[in-house]
This record gives sequence, structure tokens and C-alpha cells, in this order.
Amino acid sequence: MKKTTMKDIAIRANVSVATVSYVLNRVDNQTIPEKTRRQIMQLAEELRYIPNLAARSLANQKTGLVGVLVYKSEQMPYWKLHAQFAFIHALEQRLTAAGYHTLLYSLDEANPSLDIIVERKLEAVFLIDVLDASFYSISRHFVEGIPLILIDSMIEDKLFKQVVFNYRSALEEALPEDLSQVCLIMESFNNSLLTRYIRSNVPLADDAVFEIRELQDLNSAMDHHRFKQAIVINEFIGSHVEKTGGFEHLTVICTCNSPQMLGESVEKLLFQGDKAEVAFELMLKLLHDSDYSEQDNNCYFID
Repeated sequence: MKKTTMKDIAIRANVSVATVSYVLNRVDNQTIPEKTRRQIMQLAEELRYIPNLAARSLANQKTGLVGVLVYKSEQMPYWKLHAQFAFIHALEQRLTAAGYHTLLYSLDEANPSLDIIVERKLEAVFLIDVLDASFYSISRHFVEGIPLILIDSMIEDKLFKQVVFNYRSALEEALPEDLSQVCLIMESFNNSLLTRYIRSNVPLADDAVFEIRELQDLNSAMDHHRFKQAIVINEFIGSHVEKTGGFEHLTVICTCNSPQMLGESVEKLLFQGDKAEVAFELMLKLLHDSDYSEQDNNCYFID
């Protein structure tokens, strides 16, 4: 199959090859209509254009590599694997269409060594569900000017931008007025600040909140017969709760974009925003704004 070139895209878009080059290589000092930019990016994706990464690197001294770092664990539950894969797949599609190459790297939970990945001279880094204790040992490897964006993680530092679901608004919608017979069942996160953020928005006693790291953890929630209603974060966990039939009313906050796996009797709350799209657009913004550390907004919530 013949490899698609910039000339092919230029002919289809009825523009010059130079214009295509400016758009695909994200040259900002050219006045190109936004409609033309979108058309070129769409054609590049449709025609499966693959940029010459080596040539582009020589031209602008950039590698075109974007790192996606995730923690690996022998005990990682399948619902977390599914959520991470779905996000990475959607993000990688956007990065490829924009001319970037994605470098996926698994961090050892006990010893998150970054020697190999640091040598690749990444242009940006996404860090998913990071352990609080190891965050700064990871971030110090990336020099100023390389955006480090946290996904499903929170940290009290304006230098680092974070993309998370707006659990506050979802819980406000899910919680009834009478909380006496309600419990919250949520997945367990590596990031403790994210966990605290979720729990701070739930006016329930500690014994009415259950963090699920593996399926057997559900037993403790099922044993509390005083609860008539359950709010569950994550539809995979919600599906197991539904099958037990232990609650009169079940509300599931969907975080894996798979509401179809739940029955009709389950109340489903979905986030409308696209986490991968928000993360990608944030990366582009940070790459073109050298003063992003001074911005007040460091956390981007997906509603």
C-alpha cells in the first residue's frame, strides 16, 4: 500500500504542501483558518498519514514522543485495566492523528525506575493514577517545559495539571435527602488525594463507605443489611452489586463508559465529557504556553 504523503493531503484539501506541513507540524506563526486546520487534520487521520518522525526531529529538535506512564500491579483488578486501556486507546488515536508517537511505559509499583524512558526525550508526559509517595520522585526526571499531566490523580501543586471526573457533581445528583440507609461503594485508587476528594463530597459515616480493591471486598458491604440503597462508582463493580440483589435501589456512576452492562432497573449516571479529548487539548495548550505554571486552574474536571 502506497504511503500517504503531505502532497496527497494537500491535493485533497486544495491547499499547498507548505500549508499542510505547517498544520501537521503545529507551526503557530502562520495565519491559517481554523476550518482549514481541522480539514487537514481530519484528512490526515482518514488517509492514515504517518509523519516522518526522524525528519521532523531534525527540523525542530523535537522527538515527537509523548509518554503515557501507568502503574503495574499483580493485583490490579480488571475494571481498572479496562478503564486505563480505554483512555490510553482514545488518547493514542488523537496523538497519532496530530503527528505524535506514543510511548507506553509501565511503572513498577515497588520501584518505579524511569532511566529508560527519560533517555527518549519526551515532549509531554501523562501519568495515570499515580501513587502519592512516588509522584515527586517521578516528576523530578522531567525538566521544566515538559508538561506532566496527571490523569485520575490529584496533587496540591499548581505546577502540575490534573484531569479527573467531577465526582462532586455526580454524587450531588446521586445522593438522596435521607442518607440513613445509603452506602457508597467505590473502587480503590492509588492516589489518596483523589480518594479524599471523593469521600469529602459524601456526607456518610466511615462505616457506610466501602473501597473495593478486589471483588471479595464487596462482602463487607453486602453484610450490612441496614443499607437499602447503594451508590456505586464504576459500572463493573456496579454489575456485581446488581447481581447480588442486595439493595432496593442501586445508582451507578459510570467511569468506564460501559453503562450497557447494567440492567434497566439500575439508575445510571454518565459523565458527558471526553477525558482523552480534554487531556489531549490540555497538552497542546501547555506545549504552546511557556507560562502555564502561573495559571490558577490546575485541575480540569470532566462533567
